[in-house]
Amino acid sequence: MNEQVHLRFRTEVRHFSLVAILNFIFAAIVMAMSVAYIVDAVFGIISPGSPLLPRAFSGAVALACFGLAISWIISTIQVFEGVEEISGELEESDDPVSEDRITCLMVKMLAHYRNNQATIRRMILVSTLGGYCFFALGILTSLEAFVITSDGISFTLDSLLVIPAMILTIGIALVSLLSSHTFSQFAATWDRRIEEIDAAECTLKKNLGLDES
Repeated sequence: MNEQVHLRFRTEVRHFSLVAILNFIFAAIVMAMSVAYIVDAVFGIISPGSPLLPRAFSGAVALACFGLAISWIISTIQVFEGVEEISGELEESDDPVSEDRITCLMVKMLAHYRNNQATIRRMILVSTLGGYCFFALGILTSLEAFVITSDGISFTLDSLLVIPAMILTIGIALVSLLSSHTFSQFAATWDRRIEEIDAAECTLKKNLGLDES
């Protein structure tokens, strides 16, 4: 039983640590691509004959993504440092890990999650918003592949060059949404554990006659 708890806890910590690292990497990619989109939008606006409204809207969305990416990175680092510390202590523990040691680390993880609960929820929100923003950028990029003339809608070689950028952008959007979903699952698990602990604490207070309500 102790071994099962140990393996499950170690798996959860490793998985969360990996997700945090992936979040950091993709947040950096989002930031870089946002800058590229902003620069492209600025040059597109000042270029003669370029459609102003799509470029301006694309630049505004990219600027929003850039801000979300910065918030995403800061939040990820804050949460990752605590998880990595717990992961290091878990790896350094004797094998097999004693029940007291596992309990101590689980309590530490619970405290870390409780202290960063708002941050993790913000990460989920930022990741979700970032995913939708990049999905919108992907759609806007795909529209640039169409050339509307008096003869109808056509494609040119230059227009087709935006397709790889569109695929990459939508790919980042999907990864962001997947990351948000993974964080949501992790948060739901630890929220449930906190609720169980709070309920047990409330019951204990009632049994001891310490409940003031």
